[in-house]
Parts: sequence; structure tokens; C-alpha cells
Amino acid sequence: MGRRLDPQTKQELKELLAELGPDTLFLLFSNITVIILAMVQNWNITPLLWVYWWQSIIIGFFNWRRIKKLQKFSTEGLKIDGESVPATVKTRKSTARFFLLHYGLFQCFYLIFLYTIGDTIPSDILLSCTVGIAIFFFNHSFSYRYNLKKDLASLPNIGTLLFFPYARVIPMHLIIFIGLWAGRGSPVTLFFFLLLKSGVDILMHIIEHVNWKEEKEKAQSEKKRMSLKARLKLWFFLGWIAFLIVVVITFLIMKEL
Repeated sequence: MGRRLDPQTKQELKELLAELGPDTLFLLFSNITVIILAMVQNWNITPLLWVYWWQSIIIGFFNWRRIKKLQKFSTEGLKIDGESVPATVKTRKSTARFFLLHYGLFQCFYLIFLYTIGDTIPSDILLSCTVGIAIFFFNHSFSYRYNLKKDLASLPNIGTLLFFPYARVIPMHLIIFIGLWAGRGSPVTLFFFLLLKSGVDILMHIIEHVNWKEEKEKAQSEKKRMSLKARLKLWFFLGWIAFLIVVVITFLIMKEL
């Protein structure tokens, strides 16, 4: 018999699932849909690069809108020219403009790279790509509206909103680039990299939308225990190390085949 969860962990798990909300399931559905389309039509890496580039654009667009909609926010840890900045309307507007410019340039360089590949996408696959992009748009639109309520009811850190989209999209594209570097490969190879990308996408979504701030130390019954979120952070850290090892080993094996 497996070990049962103690009542405190059950309560923490319930609260964690409530924090994630329905947009997490919607994101899972979006990634599964793209995986099915890619496998059924036997895509190569190129259509995926375009679909995920558009997903990056969509993530950036709604993050920019999210920054612009902030009313009360924290600037803790955010510095300009080595000095802390106040939580003012001017800071919000300048941060939104900076993000739009910097993130836009980042995506422009990515777009130039996609054009250098020069692969033609068949019309039937192009239609499926459009479907996948549309699903991602509705997913992130729903997530934006759902989490905007949280932003307005809390004190989000504007510096976190500024930099987190990079932490989310760079690992996703790094995985696909490794797949491109390793060769167009077989359907099994394609499926492997799709699973890795989807896993990273959902993991980063969870990290972004869960409040990981630990409460002050408090006793649990007669002894202190590690909270569920603290354990998850440890698992995430160990998982990233294992993930990187698996990707490197897989890449080396594929290069030898």
C-alpha cells in the first residue's frame, strides 16, 4: 500500500491546484493538440519552429499587456543604472516600453533565423500550423484574463514580469533547436522533442503562476516540516538537472547514429 498523504499536505495540494487554475489544463490541451497534428502529418522541425515562434510572440504580447494593466506593484530587486526605482505610473510605462522593444528585437533575430532555413511548408501542414497557433492564442488570451484578476488583487513584482517571458520561451526553443541540430530525424525523435518542449512549457507556466513565497517558519504539531511548495522547488531543481543530462546524452547518441 502506498503511503497516504497527511491532512496538511492534502490541504496544501488543494491550494496549489486552486492557484494553477483552468488555464494550466488549457495549456496542456494546446500542446497535446500540436503534438497530434505534428505526428499525424509527419512534420519536420521547421513547422514547429514557426508554431513555437508565434507562441513566443503571443506570450510576449499578453505579458506586455499585463505590465500595462498593473495598478499596484512591487519594484523589489529592480534597478536602473544601479539605483532602485519607485513603483510609479512612469515606471510602469517605461518598463512596458522597454519590454516591448527588447523582446521584439529578440523575436526579430529569431525570425531572421527562421527565414535563413528557407524550408517550404506544404499547404496542408501550413493550415494545421495555423490551427495550432490559433489554439495557443486562445490559451494565452484566457490565461491573461484569468491571471489579470490575480494581479489586480495582489502586489506582483514588475521586474519578474519583465524578465520571466525569456525564462519561459528560451528553454522551449532551445529544445527544438537541439532537435534541428541533431537532424530532422524520425517520428520517434520528433515525438521525443515535442514531449520535452511541452513539459518545459507547462513547468514554466506553473513556476510563473504559483506564489512560491514561503511563509515564516511555524511549527507543525510538535515539529517543523517542509511545506509542499518547498518540496516542489527541490524536485523542480533536481528535475532540471536530470532533464539537462537526458537532453545532452540523447543529443550525443543521435549524433553517433
